[in-house]
Amino acid sequence: MIARFLLAIAVSFAIFSIGFVGYYWAAYLAGENLFREFVVVYRQSEQIQTVTVDDREIEQRSYSMEAQPRTSRFALILPPLIVNNLLLAVVLGALAVRYSHRFAGPIYRISTDIRRALAGEDDVRIKLRKNDELRELASRINALLEALERTERRTDDAD
Repeated sequence: MIARFLLAIAVSFAIFSIGFVGYYWAAYLAGENLFREFVVVYRQSEQIQTVTVDDREIEQRSYSMEAQPRTSRFALILPPLIVNNLLLAVVLGALAVRYSHRFAGPIYRISTDIRRALAGEDDVRIKLRKNDELRELASRINALLEALERTERRTDDAD
């Protein structure tokens, strides 16, 4: 189940990446080369100076803008995109593991208890945790085990 969930994540990332590359390829075919297009980012800074005028201190603010080295659009977008995808994969993977334990534990427990009942143990009941899935199935199997025990007791009493 976890492998399927992680495969679904990988497929969605692949589809997203294909769409991303497809966009740049379509733009290239339309005559734009977005890989050679550069973006200039300006960094704005604020300087505060305190000036004394007539025994009062007054703050003077000045702003300056400085052009950063030019960068390509691709280089500007790619790092946050990769970080976002990695964080998303980690979070979704953790959720998949957590959710799968709500199924895997009960399946193991039900299988073990059925094996014990088939081996002839008496009073076998399936007990699941409060947040586990498959609680309804476990209660139906418990009802079946009780019915089988009642039938077995009647046949023993009849003999």
